[in-house]
Amino acid sequence: MTTLKTLSLKLTLFLSVCLIATSCSDDDDSKVYDLTNSNQNATNIVKEASRLEMPHLKNGCIVLVHSTTHKEGVNFIVEWDADKKAQRWTAYRIHKGQTGSMNGSNTFTEDPDLPSYARVSDSYSYFRGSGFDRGHICASADRTYSTEANRQTYYYTNMQPQYHMFNAGPRLSNGDQDWSKQSPWLRLEGKVRNWGKNCDTLYVVKGGTIDDDKLLKNNSYPQGKIKGQLPIPKYFFVALLMKTKTTYQAIGFWLEHDNIDHSGDELSKYAMSIDNLEALTGIDFFCNLPDATENEVEKSFATIKWGL
Repeated sequence: MTTLKTLSLKLTLFLSVCLIATSCSDDDDSKVYDLTNSNQNATNIVKEASRLEMPHLKNGCIVLVHSTTHKEGVNFIVEWDADKKAQRWTAYRIHKGQTGSMNGSNTFTEDPDLPSYARVSDSYSYFRGSGFDRGHICASADRTYSTEANRQTYYYTNMQPQYHMFNAGPRLSNGDQDWSKQSPWLRLEGKVRNWGKNCDTLYVVKGGTIDDDKLLKNNSYPQGKIKGQLPIPKYFFVALLMKTKTTYQAIGFWLEHDNIDHSGDELSKYAMSIDNLEALTGIDFFCNLPDATENEVEKSFATIKWGL
């Protein structure tokens, strides 16, 4: 584990430019920051890099900071790998002050702040007929405090291909969703919301594995990619840091992406320490905590403290 004291974003894409884009309301101009010539010791150039939910940033990736006009400000943050044309993670916060039942248009759309060279040509055409859902990473139900915040969760930069069985669970014989049998991923989403609304702040990082050795490969997709470009994660992960007054506790979850009914599984089956999750993902979570606190909360986990 390392501490994020510097923001080192190096060149890997086309003109070797690593961008940080901020998405604002429809009435505001989006801003794109080129940090390659910035003072690398001044992390306050991009203040979002020091937020507690932020993992250590990967060199050469694009970081999309989606904000709204709501008092909440930052909605969620995405690290996007433009070479692989997929997101590495979405990071955000949940707390009891996020109230409301607002929904957006429920329309999936390209992210207006993502440069066209960094994504597949038409995300809809890649998902259509693929056999995979457009699986939210920051769940729509996690962002109901404003219409604008909810609408942003439908950006394709917040999506990963997921089997419907993994995303939601089995269907009834007539094709409707069987809500009595929910997948571990869907149940975990509900737990995350509940935990977040019953603590001071829950810091959340979610994503799917997109490196070549952790892609879902089968006869239909021998490369583990839709149309040879869009990666299909073999695993999905959730990293959580809960703050209650002056104390912290953390837990990680690692779920294999398959098309099997796991609705009877206990969520504790997928739980692990953040240290173990970091070893599996290669991501340094919660690196902005003081080192002593980070080392303590990431080395172990207690499912009983999470009601599992």
